[in-house]
Amino acid sequence: MTSTKYRYLFLFLLTTVIWGFGFLVVKNLTNRETPVYFILIGRFVLGFATLSLCRKLAKSPRLSAKEALRGAICGTALFAAFATQTWGTTMTTPAKNGMLTGTYVLFVPLFLTALERKIRLRPFVDAAICAVGLFVFFEVYRDATSFNLGALFSLVSGVFFAIHFLATERLTSRFDPLNSAAAQLATVAVWATLFSAAFERDKIDFASIATSRSVAEFLYLGVISTGFAYWSQVLAQSKLEATVISVVACLESIFAVVFSIIFGYETISAGIVVGTLIVLVATVRSATAPANSGEKDGEKAQKNAA
Repeated sequence: MTSTKYRYLFLFLLTTVIWGFGFLVVKNLTNRETPVYFILIGRFVLGFATLSLCRKLAKSPRLSAKEALRGAICGTALFAAFATQTWGTTMTTPAKNGMLTGTYVLFVPLFLTALERKIRLRPFVDAAICAVGLFVFFEVYRDATSFNLGALFSLVSGVFFAIHFLATERLTSRFDPLNSAAAQLATVAVWATLFSAAFERDKIDFASIATSRSVAEFLYLGVISTGFAYWSQVLAQSKLEATVISVVACLESIFAVVFSIIFGYETISAGIVVGTLIVLVATVRSATAPANSGEKDGEKAQKNAA
């Protein structure tokens, strides 16, 4: 790996730290009873504005109608992912929320296996390893209620993130990545506004939201954790191999656990340590799996060269 690639690797590693800390920021906002969809409005409006500035600086081409349509489809899946993730945050700790959200790395190969109608043992083995890790992490053997509704929402968000990943890959891979990301963020903002208007009109306390702490948290989520993070992800993916990106992305969940322990949302225990390690093994195995296990190295090289 060249020195230039190491710089992009460091940038994406920083991005996973930002995402990991973002789980705590969302938890802080929900603890002060900030409505879920309103959080998404603030986050994605600011994120869209930041990414639009990045597009202007990068001199991205004008957004086409087809890019906008396909971005809207992917953005709808992204909205479902962030909505369920944020609802999960209201009922569980940032560590558990982050760990379960990160299972998208495992759901992607499982869904690909179903779509391609090819029976591959590895995705199911990885999913089984992850299930064992989550069982240990949540210490279900001690308290069956530790896996609550918040944990279920968080797991469902992992499913939607996997759907979003596959939809983005299949629908937008030929388009400008910044244009695609901007269309998706705008779509999430629109959906969040509609849902907030329908379900949260009497729940929004603008006086509490206008505090310096809440404003700072919204700026972090919107400008840094969404706008800047999506830009850095797009930039890193243009310079680094997909396997490298996938493995580094797994660290998002680990940083969520670390920050959750540091800031007192979670108490460190043997179950958390061992469970985290088991899940990390499963996610790294899944992220580094060859695209086609039956493909020979020589055939891969020819395809890559083509």
